[in-house]
Amino acid sequence: MNFLLVNPWIYDFAAYDFWLKPIGLLYISSVLKSKGHNVYLIDTLDRYNKKMENSYDPKEKHYGTGKFHTVNVEKPDVLKDIPRKFKRYGMDEQIFEDYLKYYKDEKIDAILLTSTMTYWYYGVYKTIEKIREIFPETPLFLGGIYTKIYKEHAENTFKPLNVRVVPGDANESLKEVFAYFGKSYEYTDWFNKFSPDYSHYDKLKYSVFTTSIGCPYKCTYCFTPIMWKYIYRNTDSIIKMLKENIEKFNTENIVFFDDAFLLHPDLENLLEKLSELKVKFHLPNGIHAHRVNDKIAFLLKKADFRVIKLGYESSDPEMQKKTGGKVTNSDLINAVNNFKKYDFDLRDIGAYVISNLPGQKIEDLYNAVDFCTDLGIEININEFTPIPGTKDYEKLIKNNVFNDDTDPLLLNNTIIPYWWKEGLSADDLDKVKRYLKLKRR
Repeated sequence: MNFLLVNPWIYDFAAYDFWLKPIGLLYISSVLKSKGHNVYLIDTLDRYNKKMENSYDPKEKHYGTGKFHTVNVEKPDVLKDIPRKFKRYGMDEQIFEDYLKYYKDEKIDAILLTSTMTYWYYGVYKTIEKIREIFPETPLFLGGIYTKIYKEHAENTFKPLNVRVVPGDANESLKEVFAYFGKSYEYTDWFNKFSPDYSHYDKLKYSVFTTSIGCPYKCTYCFTPIMWKYIYRNTDSIIKMLKENIEKFNTENIVFFDDAFLLHPDLENLLEKLSELKVKFHLPNGIHAHRVNDKIAFLLKKADFRVIKLGYESSDPEMQKKTGGKVTNSDLINAVNNFKKYDFDLRDIGAYVISNLPGQKIEDLYNAVDFCTDLGIEININEFTPIPGTKDYEKLIKNNVFNDDTDPLLLNNTIIPYWWKEGLSADDLDKVKRYLKLKRR
Protein backbone atom coordinates (compact mmCIF):
# COMPACT_ATOMS: atom_id res chain seq x y z
CA MET A 1 0.00 0.00 0.00
CA ASN A 2 0.99 3.63 -0.50
CA PHE A 3 0.74 5.91 2.54
CA LEU A 4 1.06 9.69 2.68
CA LEU A 5 1.92 11.12 6.13
CA VAL A 6 1.29 14.82 6.82
CA ASN A 7 2.50 16.99 9.68
CA PRO A 8 -0.01 19.88 9.67
CA TRP A 9 0.31 23.64 9.83
CA ILE A 10 0.13 25.49 13.13
CA TYR A 11 -2.49 28.24 13.45
CA ASP A 12 -1.81 30.28 16.58
CA PHE A 13 -0.85 33.65 18.02
CA ALA A 14 2.71 32.45 18.64
CA ALA A 15 4.83 29.44 17.66
CA TYR A 16 8.56 28.72 17.41
CA ASP A 17 10.59 25.80 16.10
CA PHE A 18 11.97 24.70 19.43
CA TRP A 19 13.08 21.38 17.89
CA LEU A 20 9.66 20.36 16.61
CA LYS A 21 9.54 17.12 14.68
CA PRO A 22 6.51 14.78 14.22
CA ILE A 23 8.22 11.94 16.04
CA GLY A 24 5.04 9.85 16.22
CA LEU A 25 4.58 9.98 12.44
CA LEU A 26 8.26 9.15 11.97
CA TYR A 27 7.91 6.02 14.09
CA ILE A 28 4.82 5.05 12.08
CA SER A 29 6.83 5.52 8.88
CA SER A 30 9.43 3.05 10.13
CA VAL A 31 6.78 0.51 11.12
CA LEU A 32 4.96 0.75 7.77
CA LYS A 33 8.18 0.43 5.76
CA SER A 34 9.15 -2.65 7.79
CA LYS A 35 5.92 -4.25 6.62
CA GLY A 36 6.70 -3.55 2.96
CA HIS A 37 4.59 -0.44 2.36
CA ASN A 38 5.58 2.73 0.50
CA VAL A 39 5.60 5.82 2.70
CA TYR A 40 5.80 9.53 1.80
CA LEU A 41 5.89 12.51 4.15
CA ILE A 42 4.92 16.17 3.88
CA ASP A 43 6.13 18.06 6.94
CA THR A 44 4.64 21.54 6.65
CA LEU A 45 6.82 22.65 9.60
CA ASP A 46 10.15 21.68 8.03
CA ARG A 47 12.01 25.00 7.98
CA TYR A 48 14.69 23.59 5.66
CA ASN A 49 12.36 22.28 2.98
CA LYS A 50 14.18 22.80 -0.34
CA LYS A 51 11.07 24.23 -2.06
CA MET A 52 10.97 27.06 0.50
CA GLU A 53 14.53 28.22 -0.17
CA ASN A 54 13.57 31.03 -2.57
CA SER A 55 10.83 32.50 -0.37
CA TYR A 56 12.02 31.99 3.18
CA ASP A 57 15.18 32.28 5.27
CA PRO A 58 15.05 29.72 8.13
CA LYS A 59 17.02 32.18 10.30
CA GLU A 60 18.76 29.54 12.32
CA LYS A 61 19.35 30.44 15.95
CA HIS A 62 20.59 28.30 18.82
CA TYR A 63 21.46 24.71 17.84
CA GLY A 64 19.10 24.52 14.86
CA THR A 65 16.07 26.23 16.41
CA GLY A 66 14.46 29.19 14.69
CA LYS A 67 11.38 31.05 13.51
CA PHE A 68 8.81 29.51 11.19
CA HIS A 69 7.64 31.11 7.97
CA THR A 70 4.39 32.92 8.88
CA VAL A 71 1.34 34.40 7.18
CA ASN A 72 -1.32 36.49 8.95
CA VAL A 73 -4.72 34.78 8.71
CA GLU A 74 -8.26 35.46 9.83
CA LYS A 75 -9.16 34.36 13.34
CA PRO A 76 -11.91 31.80 13.90
CA ASP A 77 -15.02 33.36 15.44
CA VAL A 78 -14.31 32.07 18.95
CA LEU A 79 -11.05 34.08 19.00
CA LYS A 80 -12.30 37.29 17.38
CA ASP A 81 -12.01 39.31 20.60
CA ILE A 82 -8.40 38.37 21.36
CA PRO A 83 -6.29 41.50 20.62
CA ARG A 84 -3.42 39.71 18.91
CA LYS A 85 -2.50 38.74 15.36
CA PHE A 86 -3.39 35.19 14.32
CA LYS A 87 -0.95 33.43 12.00
CA ARG A 88 -0.34 30.30 9.99
CA TYR A 89 3.08 28.82 10.70
CA GLY A 90 4.87 26.62 8.20
CA MET A 91 4.99 25.89 4.50
CA ASP A 92 3.54 28.22 1.87
CA GLU A 93 0.04 27.20 0.86
CA GLN A 94 0.98 26.92 -2.82
CA ILE A 95 4.00 24.73 -2.09
CA PHE A 96 1.84 22.46 0.06
CA GLU A 97 -0.68 22.21 -2.76
CA ASP A 98 2.09 21.41 -5.24
CA TYR A 99 3.28 18.56 -3.01
CA LEU A 100 -0.24 17.18 -2.75
CA LYS A 101 -0.66 17.25 -6.53
CA TYR A 102 2.69 15.52 -6.96
CA TYR A 103 1.73 12.69 -4.60
CA LYS A 104 -1.66 12.41 -6.27
CA ASP A 105 0.17 10.58 -9.06
CA GLU A 106 1.54 8.03 -6.57
CA LYS A 107 -1.92 6.49 -6.15
CA ILE A 108 -2.09 7.07 -2.39
CA ASP A 109 -4.22 4.51 -0.54
CA ALA A 110 -4.45 6.38 2.77
CA ILE A 111 -3.40 9.68 4.31
CA LEU A 112 -2.34 9.82 7.95
CA LEU A 113 -2.07 13.04 9.97
CA THR A 114 -0.90 13.75 13.49
CA SER A 115 -1.99 16.35 16.03
CA THR A 116 -0.10 17.72 19.02
CA MET A 117 -1.32 20.63 21.12
CA THR A 118 -5.05 20.43 21.75
CA TYR A 119 -5.48 24.12 20.86
CA TRP A 120 -3.74 23.56 17.50
CA TYR A 121 -6.59 21.48 16.10
CA TYR A 122 -7.72 24.44 13.97
CA GLY A 123 -4.46 24.23 12.00
CA VAL A 124 -5.08 20.52 11.50
CA TYR A 125 -8.55 21.35 10.17
CA LYS A 126 -7.23 23.93 7.71
CA THR A 127 -4.56 21.45 6.57
CA ILE A 128 -7.16 18.76 5.91
CA GLU A 129 -9.38 21.24 4.07
CA LYS A 130 -6.51 21.77 1.63
CA ILE A 131 -5.85 18.04 1.37
CA ARG A 132 -9.48 17.38 0.53
CA GLU A 133 -9.24 19.75 -2.46
CA ILE A 134 -6.71 17.35 -4.02
CA PHE A 135 -7.74 14.06 -2.40
CA PRO A 136 -11.54 14.35 -2.01
CA GLU A 137 -12.18 10.62 -1.53
CA THR A 138 -8.91 9.13 -0.20
CA PRO A 139 -9.33 7.58 3.29
CA LEU A 140 -7.89 10.00 5.82
CA PHE A 141 -6.95 9.13 9.41
CA LEU A 142 -6.11 11.50 12.26
CA GLY A 143 -4.17 10.49 15.37
CA GLY A 144 -1.92 12.23 17.86
CA ILE A 145 -2.19 13.82 21.30
CA TYR A 146 -5.23 16.00 20.57
CA THR A 147 -7.28 12.96 19.50
CA LYS A 148 -6.21 11.06 22.61
CA ILE A 149 -7.37 13.86 24.92
CA TYR A 150 -10.39 15.07 22.91
CA LYS A 151 -11.56 12.01 21.00
CA GLU A 152 -15.24 12.98 20.86
CA HIS A 153 -14.44 16.59 20.00
CA ALA A 154 -12.15 15.41 17.20
CA GLU A 155 -14.75 13.03 15.79
CA ASN A 156 -17.42 15.75 15.74
CA THR A 157 -15.10 18.45 14.39
CA PHE A 158 -13.59 16.45 11.54
CA LYS A 159 -16.67 14.47 10.52
CA PRO A 160 -17.60 17.00 7.77
CA LEU A 161 -14.21 16.31 6.16
CA ASN A 162 -14.75 12.54 6.28
CA VAL A 163 -11.86 11.94 8.68
CA ARG A 164 -11.50 8.82 10.82
CA VAL A 165 -10.08 9.53 14.27
CA VAL A 166 -7.56 6.92 15.45
CA PRO A 167 -6.07 7.87 18.84
CA GLY A 168 -3.38 5.83 20.55
CA ASP A 169 0.18 4.71 19.95
CA ALA A 170 1.54 3.33 16.67
CA ASN A 171 0.03 -0.10 17.22
CA GLU A 172 -3.41 1.12 18.27
CA SER A 173 -3.68 3.64 15.43
CA LEU A 174 -2.37 1.37 12.69
CA LYS A 175 -4.62 -1.49 13.78
CA GLU A 176 -7.65 0.74 13.06
CA VAL A 177 -6.19 1.92 9.76
CA PHE A 178 -5.64 -1.60 8.47
CA ALA A 179 -9.02 -2.78 9.81
CA TYR A 180 -10.67 -0.14 7.61
CA PHE A 181 -9.14 -1.90 4.58
CA GLY A 182 -10.16 -5.32 5.88
CA LYS A 183 -6.56 -6.25 6.68
CA SER A 184 -5.03 -7.60 9.87
CA TYR A 185 -2.24 -5.81 11.66
CA GLU A 186 0.38 -7.63 13.70
CA TYR A 187 1.46 -5.69 16.80
CA THR A 188 5.14 -4.81 17.03
CA ASP A 189 7.38 -3.48 19.80
CA TRP A 190 7.68 -0.23 17.86
CA PHE A 191 9.39 1.80 20.59
CA ASN A 192 12.25 -0.63 21.24
CA LYS A 193 12.55 -2.13 17.78
CA PHE A 194 12.30 0.94 15.54
CA SER A 195 13.70 4.45 15.29
CA PRO A 196 12.08 7.64 13.95
CA ASP A 197 12.43 7.64 10.17
CA TYR A 198 14.38 10.80 9.24
CA SER A 199 15.01 9.67 5.66
CA HIS A 200 12.18 11.94 4.49
CA TYR A 201 14.17 15.14 5.14
CA ASP A 202 16.49 16.93 2.71
CA LYS A 203 18.41 18.67 5.48
CA LEU A 204 18.63 17.96 9.21
CA LYS A 205 20.01 20.48 11.66
CA TYR A 206 18.79 18.36 14.56
CA SER A 207 17.13 15.03 15.28
CA VAL A 208 14.61 14.38 18.04
CA PHE A 209 14.46 11.15 20.02
CA THR A 210 13.04 9.73 23.23
CA THR A 211 14.83 7.25 25.47
CA SER A 212 11.64 6.70 27.46
CA ILE A 213 7.90 7.27 27.25
CA GLY A 214 5.71 8.50 30.06
CA CYS A 215 6.63 9.54 33.59
CA PRO A 216 6.13 7.84 36.99
CA TYR A 217 5.25 11.18 38.63
CA LYS A 218 1.62 12.28 38.67
CA CYS A 219 1.68 16.08 38.62
CA THR A 220 -1.79 17.60 38.88
CA TYR A 221 -1.49 19.63 35.66
CA CYS A 222 0.10 16.94 33.45
CA PHE A 223 -1.56 14.43 31.10
CA THR A 224 1.58 12.38 30.40
CA PRO A 225 1.08 9.68 33.09
CA ILE A 226 -2.54 9.30 31.94
CA MET A 227 -1.59 8.91 28.30
CA TRP A 228 1.47 6.66 28.63
CA LYS A 229 2.68 3.91 30.88
CA TYR A 230 6.29 4.67 31.82
CA ILE A 231 8.69 2.53 29.74
CA TYR A 232 12.31 3.03 28.71
CA ARG A 233 14.54 1.84 25.92
CA ASN A 234 17.66 -0.14 26.81
CA THR A 235 21.02 1.58 26.54
CA ASP A 236 22.53 -0.47 23.72
CA SER A 237 19.43 0.05 21.59
CA ILE A 238 19.55 3.81 22.21
CA ILE A 239 23.20 4.07 21.21
CA LYS A 240 22.64 1.97 18.08
CA MET A 241 19.71 4.21 17.08
CA LEU A 242 21.74 7.39 17.57
CA LYS A 243 24.85 6.12 15.78
CA GLU A 244 22.80 5.19 12.73
CA ASN A 245 21.23 8.64 12.63
CA ILE A 246 24.51 10.51 13.10
CA GLU A 247 26.33 8.47 10.45
CA LYS A 248 23.53 8.68 7.91
CA PHE A 249 22.55 12.33 8.31
CA ASN A 250 25.66 13.90 9.83
CA THR A 251 23.48 15.19 12.67
CA GLU A 252 25.03 17.89 14.86
CA ASN A 253 22.32 18.21 17.52
CA ILE A 254 20.49 15.37 19.26
CA VAL A 255 17.42 16.38 21.24
CA PHE A 256 15.80 14.14 23.86
CA PHE A 257 12.14 14.99 24.40
CA ASP A 258 11.65 12.56 27.29
CA ASP A 259 9.41 13.53 30.17
CA ALA A 260 11.70 11.63 32.54
CA PHE A 261 15.17 11.37 30.96
CA LEU A 262 17.08 11.38 34.25
CA LEU A 263 14.95 8.55 35.65
CA HIS A 264 16.43 6.00 33.24
CA PRO A 265 17.64 3.09 35.43
CA ASP A 266 20.91 2.78 33.47
CA LEU A 267 21.51 6.52 33.35
CA GLU A 268 25.21 6.68 34.25
CA ASN A 269 26.14 4.03 31.71
CA LEU A 270 23.93 5.70 29.10
CA LEU A 271 25.63 9.07 29.63
CA GLU A 272 29.09 7.49 29.43
CA LYS A 273 28.23 5.95 26.07
CA LEU A 274 26.65 9.17 24.80
CA SER A 275 29.95 10.94 25.46
CA GLU A 276 31.56 8.79 22.76
CA LEU A 277 29.26 10.11 20.00
CA LYS A 278 30.79 13.62 19.72
CA VAL A 279 27.61 15.58 19.06
CA LYS A 280 25.70 18.18 21.07
CA PHE A 281 22.81 16.93 23.21
CA HIS A 282 19.84 18.88 24.53
CA LEU A 283 17.15 18.32 27.17
CA PRO A 284 14.37 20.87 26.56
CA ASN A 285 11.50 19.10 28.30
CA GLY A 286 11.95 19.97 31.97
CA ILE A 287 14.15 17.37 33.68
CA HIS A 288 13.87 16.36 37.35
CA ALA A 289 16.21 18.70 39.26
CA HIS A 290 16.55 16.37 42.25
CA ARG A 291 18.38 13.86 40.02
CA VAL A 292 21.20 16.29 39.12
CA ASN A 293 23.84 15.25 41.63
CA ASP A 294 27.59 15.75 41.28
CA LYS A 295 28.13 12.57 39.24
CA ILE A 296 25.24 13.19 36.85
CA ALA A 297 26.29 16.80 36.24
CA PHE A 298 29.83 15.60 35.47
CA LEU A 299 28.55 12.99 33.00
CA LEU A 300 26.16 15.45 31.33
CA LYS A 301 29.08 17.80 30.77
CA LYS A 302 31.31 14.98 29.54
CA ALA A 303 28.67 13.99 26.97
CA ASP A 304 28.37 17.65 25.85
CA PHE A 305 24.82 18.42 26.90
CA ARG A 306 24.07 22.06 26.12
CA VAL A 307 20.46 23.24 26.52
CA ILE A 308 19.02 21.81 29.73
CA LYS A 309 15.64 22.86 31.10
CA LEU A 310 14.72 22.08 34.69
CA GLY A 311 11.12 21.51 35.77
CA TYR A 312 10.50 24.06 38.53
CA GLU A 313 6.86 25.10 38.04
CA SER A 314 6.57 27.25 41.19
CA SER A 315 8.73 28.89 43.86
CA ASP A 316 6.03 28.43 46.51
CA PRO A 317 6.77 25.31 48.63
CA GLU A 318 3.05 24.73 49.24
CA MET A 319 2.30 24.96 45.52
CA GLN A 320 5.18 22.56 44.80
CA LYS A 321 3.67 19.98 47.16
CA LYS A 322 0.14 20.54 45.89
CA THR A 323 1.03 20.02 42.22
CA GLY A 324 2.98 16.78 42.65
CA GLY A 325 6.04 17.28 44.84
CA LYS A 326 8.63 16.53 42.16
CA VAL A 327 10.86 19.53 42.96
CA THR A 328 11.82 21.83 45.83
CA ASN A 329 13.77 25.08 45.93
CA SER A 330 16.76 23.27 47.42
CA ASP A 331 16.62 20.73 44.55
CA LEU A 332 16.99 23.59 42.07
CA ILE A 333 19.84 25.17 44.04
CA ASN A 334 21.74 21.88 44.23
CA ALA A 335 21.25 21.16 40.52
CA VAL A 336 22.48 24.61 39.47
CA ASN A 337 25.45 24.47 41.83
CA ASN A 338 26.47 21.15 40.25
CA PHE A 339 26.16 22.68 36.77
CA LYS A 340 28.32 25.60 37.90
CA LYS A 341 30.92 23.23 39.30
CA TYR A 342 31.42 21.67 35.87
CA ASP A 343 31.37 24.99 34.01
CA PHE A 344 28.13 24.68 32.05
CA ASP A 345 27.15 27.77 30.09
CA LEU A 346 24.36 29.06 32.33
CA ARG A 347 22.76 30.82 29.35
CA ASP A 348 21.79 27.31 28.21
CA ILE A 349 20.44 26.27 31.62
CA GLY A 350 16.85 27.26 32.33
CA ALA A 351 13.91 26.57 34.62
CA TYR A 352 10.29 26.23 33.56
CA VAL A 353 7.82 28.14 35.72
CA ILE A 354 4.09 27.75 35.14
CA SER A 355 1.99 30.88 35.45
CA ASN A 356 -1.73 30.89 36.21
CA LEU A 357 -1.74 27.63 38.13
CA PRO A 358 -5.05 27.36 40.02
CA GLY A 359 -4.72 29.35 43.22
CA GLN A 360 -1.41 30.92 42.24
CA LYS A 361 -0.63 34.50 43.26
CA ILE A 362 1.38 36.94 41.20
CA GLU A 363 3.95 37.17 44.02
CA ASP A 364 4.88 33.56 43.31
CA LEU A 365 5.98 34.53 39.80
CA TYR A 366 8.01 37.52 40.99
CA ASN A 367 9.68 35.28 43.58
CA ALA A 368 10.42 32.63 40.94
CA VAL A 369 12.00 35.26 38.68
CA ASP A 370 14.17 36.48 41.55
CA PHE A 371 15.08 32.95 42.59
CA CYS A 372 16.19 31.79 39.13
CA THR A 373 17.93 34.96 38.00
CA ASP A 374 19.81 35.17 41.32
CA LEU A 375 21.02 31.61 40.65
CA GLY A 376 22.27 32.86 37.27
CA ILE A 377 20.05 30.70 35.06
CA GLU A 378 17.36 31.49 32.51
CA ILE A 379 13.70 31.32 33.43
CA ASN A 380 10.94 30.33 31.02
CA ILE A 381 7.44 31.38 32.05
CA ASN A 382 4.85 29.10 30.49
CA GLU A 383 1.16 29.75 30.98
CA PHE A 384 -0.92 26.95 32.48
CA THR A 385 -3.05 24.91 30.06
CA PRO A 386 -6.06 23.05 31.55
CA ILE A 387 -6.07 19.51 30.10
CA PRO A 388 -9.10 17.19 30.41
CA GLY A 389 -8.40 14.22 32.65
CA THR A 390 -5.89 15.99 34.89
CA LYS A 391 -6.67 16.79 38.53
CA ASP A 392 -6.35 20.54 37.97
CA TYR A 393 -8.79 20.46 35.06
CA GLU A 394 -11.36 18.43 36.95
CA LYS A 395 -11.11 20.79 39.92
CA LEU A 396 -11.67 23.83 37.69
CA ILE A 397 -14.74 22.19 36.13
CA LYS A 398 -16.08 21.30 39.58
CA ASN A 399 -15.62 24.90 40.73
CA ASN A 400 -17.42 26.21 37.59
CA VAL A 401 -14.40 28.20 36.41
CA PHE A 402 -15.34 27.13 32.88
CA ASN A 403 -17.51 24.48 31.23
CA ASP A 404 -16.44 21.00 30.20
CA ASP A 405 -17.47 21.78 26.61
CA THR A 406 -15.23 24.87 26.34
CA ASP A 407 -13.62 25.04 22.90
CA PRO A 408 -9.97 23.87 23.17
CA LEU A 409 -8.98 26.98 21.20
CA LEU A 410 -9.93 29.05 24.26
CA LEU A 411 -7.71 26.88 26.48
CA ASN A 412 -4.62 28.01 24.56
CA ASN A 413 -2.26 28.96 27.38
CA THR A 414 -1.25 32.24 25.73
CA ILE A 415 -4.81 33.59 25.56
CA ILE A 416 -6.41 32.25 28.76
CA PRO A 417 -5.38 35.43 30.65
CA TYR A 418 -7.54 37.50 28.26
CA TRP A 419 -10.81 35.86 29.33
CA TRP A 420 -10.26 33.75 32.46
CA LYS A 421 -11.35 35.94 35.38
CA GLU A 422 -10.33 33.44 38.08
CA GLY A 423 -6.60 33.70 37.37
CA LEU A 424 -3.95 36.26 36.53
CA SER A 425 -4.83 38.76 33.81
CA ALA A 426 -2.89 39.49 30.63
CA ASP A 427 -1.77 42.75 32.23
CA ASP A 428 -0.50 40.88 35.29
CA LEU A 429 1.58 38.54 33.14
CA ASP A 430 2.93 41.41 31.05
CA LYS A 431 4.14 43.04 34.27
CA VAL A 432 5.92 39.84 35.29
CA LYS A 433 7.54 39.49 31.87
CA ARG A 434 8.70 43.12 31.94
CA TYR A 435 10.13 42.48 35.40
CA LEU A 436 11.94 39.42 34.05
CA LYS A 437 13.51 41.51 31.27
CA LEU A 438 14.73 44.01 33.86
CA LYS A 439 16.23 41.23 35.98
CA ARG A 440 18.00 39.77 32.96
CA ARG A 441 19.62 43.13 32.24
